[in-house]
Amino acid sequence: MWNQLQVPAETLYSWDPKSTYIHEPPYFKDMTMDPPGAHGVKDAYCLLNFGDSITTDHISPAGNINKDSPAAKYLLERGVEQKDFNSYGSRRGNDEVMARGTFANIRLVNKLLNGEVGPKTVHIPTGEKLYVFDAAQVNYVLNKYNMPFFPAFEHFKWQTFYFI
Repeated sequence: MWNQLQVPAETLYSWDPKSTYIHEPPYFKDMTMDPPGAHGVKDAYCLLNFGDSITTDHISPAGNINKDSPAAKYLLERGVEQKDFNSYGSRRGNDEVMARGTFANIRLVNKLLNGEVGPKTVHIPTGEKLYVFDAAQVNYVLNKYNMPFFPAFEHFKWQTFYFI
């Protein structure tokens, strides 16, 4: 059966731009052999403030995609029905979904939210409560605020039960 599958003759993978499961990641397109080097950080705002015992599943969840999340909005805009969202784990091959899923764990504890649990943060300087992706992408990237990420927690735990 496998030997009967039609295989393209190209030597490079032929990306399907409409796929919501696998997507050509943009970070390789303009990559050179000479990295750009370090640059200074000025006028930066805090995006997240964690306590201890953060795991990789807090940072990059594998669970279900919440119907109101930035990842859900992305999928809906591409014609994917809610019943077909599946999970972050099943869509790991799509950088657009996973970027929207970073810090989307429903059990995330962000000290900026004063004890509230969930995948949101407080946008500084406005004080607006947003999904982490929305705060990072829309407010920091588009408005050109610096937003360094300095992971600082005592007990970081690597999850060892990811499935491929």
